[in-house]
Amino acid sequence: MNIVDLSRSAHGGLRIAADRIEATAAAQHLIPIVVSEFRKAAIQYPIVFAKNPETGRFAPYVLTGLTPEENLFWTGTELDVAYVPLNVRRQPFYVGGESALCVDLDSPCLDEAGTKLLVNADGSDSAHLQSVLAVLGELVAGRAPTEQFIASLLALDLLAPMLLDIVLDDGTPLKIQGLYGLDEDRFRQLPANELSGLWSGGRLDLIYAVLLAGGQIFNLIRLKNRRIALGRAWHGND
Repeated sequence: MNIVDLSRSAHGGLRIAADRIEATAAAQHLIPIVVSEFRKAAIQYPIVFAKNPETGRFAPYVLTGLTPEENLFWTGTELDVAYVPLNVRRQPFYVGGESALCVDLDSPCLDEAGTKLLVNADGSDSAHLQSVLAVLGELVAGRAPTEQFIASLLALDLLAPMLLDIVLDDGTPLKIQGLYGLDEDRFRQLPANELSGLWSGGRLDLIYAVLLAGGQIFNLIRLKNRRIALGRAWHGND
């Protein structure tokens, strides 16, 4: 990676290959999200928690694969999903120190033949850059509420290691470790005053979104089984 502060004068000629943006998630089995995405993400993915490798703190993620570097929603050309997480859509842009807009000059999304401009002929931000700024703005705005939500879960001892023992259709066993989910039993035992506090703080609906999203693990298993079956059929035709 070669992340630098974006200069509209120095980098105004950069072009984005829009069809490569989603490809940046092709080998991601965990994609970080913020709480404003929970409701939209819950219709597609399991929402899990893991320690951020950079900060060591817990953060929420959508789970897209059952093994490392596996995204079961990647078709080879696009993500077959109803909702694409903000951290995918922002590529190849980042927020640096003091909220500076940055770009990864080594990103495969940058291509001279790309169809998306950063700067219009009159020097104004292109529609694509404006949409990226909106995405980055939502990510930045979501940092504090997300950290506060995690702090509430930890304070109430609601995070617990996930124990997933899966056996695929072909008999292959899979164990998912290192992830955390909501402790439903502990949640049900919370006293009324704690539940009231979660509700008044706008966090109770987030908890329910996470709980509902847990059922999406069965969709991941279905996609994994289908991918294995298709792979066998393909090799059988060789």
